[in-house]
Amino acid sequence: MVSIIKKTMKAFFILILLVFFASNSSAVTFDEIVIFGDSLSDNGNLVFIENQPEPDPELYYQGRFSNGPVWVEYLADAQHLNVSLTDRALGGAQSGGFIGLNVQIPAYVTTADSPPSPNTLFIIWIGGNDFLNGDGDFQAAVDNINEAMEELVEFGAKYLLVLNLPDLGAIPATLGSPEALQATAFSNNFNDGLANMLSGFKTEHPDIMVFEFDVFSFAMAVRNDPAAYGFVNVTDPSPNFDIPNNFDGAGYVFWDERHPTTSMHSLIADQVFTLLNEQAQPPAMNNASSDNGGGGSCFIEASTW
Repeated sequence: MVSIIKKTMKAFFILILLVFFASNSSAVTFDEIVIFGDSLSDNGNLVFIENQPEPDPELYYQGRFSNGPVWVEYLADAQHLNVSLTDRALGGAQSGGFIGLNVQIPAYVTTADSPPSPNTLFIIWIGGNDFLNGDGDFQAAVDNINEAMEELVEFGAKYLLVLNLPDLGAIPATLGSPEALQATAFSNNFNDGLANMLSGFKTEHPDIMVFEFDVFSFAMAVRNDPAAYGFVNVTDPSPNFDIPNNFDGAGYVFWDERHPTTSMHSLIADQVFTLLNEQAQPPAMNNASSDNGGGGSCFIEASTW
């Protein structure tokens, strides 16, 4: 009888401990977003760069390459992460070169407080212009992102979010053109290389939490069922793009031949926010509970939506 009572009490206390730790293992509360990238994340920075082509203010919203705020602005707002935003992305940037990651990140590191807050979320989304405006070397682009991540970790980053590329053969600029197949191949090769690089990166840095958002799969889901996401067209630029000072996206995924409407940006932010909320935990906790022993890497897949 005594043995049964002891076992019952032991089970009870174990249950209490489990409840206690579960209630105290909430997702990290990020306090800042710092982002590097290209026009998909530029919130008006390019207008301040001398001798660079500026977005036409009659066709593009306040320096964004869209008809409204870009995705990371939504992610940072009061309805999402509710954090400050430091945006260093520049329209037209390739992963390397004049305004690439090799310029954006050192410029930030040399002026920012060091070390950064441990709850800063650093984001990288870049690579499309390496094909659209560059030489199409996907491996060089992946290597540039790897170098950028290493530099951020050296600076003190604990949380990294990296986004892959949509199908560049399915945007209006290339869709139906002789370049479409090559554009799709670049996206596939880049995304495969990026995934492989991130796998190695998280093995080398088990104390860093790495998230990957699968833009390719999400964009495909929207194309396959546009009405489910509130769109009427997924292949053409918005008919309002050529009308000065008319920033109504008209239910289109694309604002111009390359860039999404603010509605699409908003959807990306919603999905990233939901999954970060579900999966972002302190690196040490993730390491302790990891099934694969590979450290703190978390892949945000479209298939989980």
